[in-house]
Amino acid sequence: MRITWTILEPMPFRRNRIGALNSCLDAISDDQPASTWSEIALMALRLAAVAFVLMAGVAQAQTAGARGAFGSQELAFSPADAAKQLDLFNAAAAGLAPQRPGRADVYVLALGLWDDHVFQHEASEAANVLSRRFGAQGRTLVLSAGVSGQERTLPAATPFFIGAALSKIASRMDLEEDALVLFMTSHGSRDGAIALHEQRRLRATLSGRQLRGLLDGVGVKNRVVIVSACFSGAFVAPLANDTSIILTAASSTQSSFGCQPERDWTYFGDAFINQALGSGLPLLEAFDRAKVTIAGWEQRDGYEPSNPQRSVGAATGPLLSALSRIE
Repeated sequence: MRITWTILEPMPFRRNRIGALNSCLDAISDDQPASTWSEIALMALRLAAVAFVLMAGVAQAQTAGARGAFGSQELAFSPADAAKQLDLFNAAAAGLAPQRPGRADVYVLALGLWDDHVFQHEASEAANVLSRRFGAQGRTLVLSAGVSGQERTLPAATPFFIGAALSKIASRMDLEEDALVLFMTSHGSRDGAIALHEQRRLRATLSGRQLRGLLDGVGVKNRVVIVSACFSGAFVAPLANDTSIILTAASSTQSSFGCQPERDWTYFGDAFINQALGSGLPLLEAFDRAKVTIAGWEQRDGYEPSNPQRSVGAATGPLLSALSRIE
């Protein structure tokens, strides 16, 4: 599940007479009519202004990243798509049920962060399994980068909506007794971050340290973080504490497998969520069973072991009790 970036094209350049993309301006020849030179000069000024804005945006994103902030290089949705995304998110968030007093409720947030079928399907189906297993029906949100070339039916997994989703969920929770199960699936990078990607529109990364800041910022203490990505073991150290459980598809130095776009599940998602948890095994037993299953698949296919990782906080007894409920 390694990252291969697709270059963003910030502007829809015009095509020339033979259908090729013009790099900036239309070809200028000696027989260019004199009346067009002022138009060309005006176009050059406009392009220079656009380039300045784009460079400033990239510099701002890089500066934010250097400070540890969670952000992205992103082109805006069209007005119609922006309105649709807002409607999708508001409808999903409005459907979140409130916490039930005197009961430890579980909330689920599933994120498909790369715009391939495998990641949207895995996030959606993982949300179904986790919601059913942990009694989180009506307390589950799914955000997705979509599937490139297909109509979007889920709220976008952008930094803006991820932050908004966490805030909405936290506002419904009793932060002392309720729990959040956060599932993320995408490609991962060797520096330990998980990737956010939409073809020609958005790219970003989310590190364990940034995720810790988001969770701490909304006050969620009791949490299970499940990361299905290469090198995802890097999330363990920044997120580990007494009230958290972190489960990852690989160690911080190894790849995980099964992320071909046409698949329905990655190896980790299939073995852990679909098969082990789906069959009714308790959370940690399901993880241990999945490790054995994944090792067998990797040996069969000639892959180096991904070595999934887990961290279980010393004070997660109440959390595990809440997660043991099957409704």
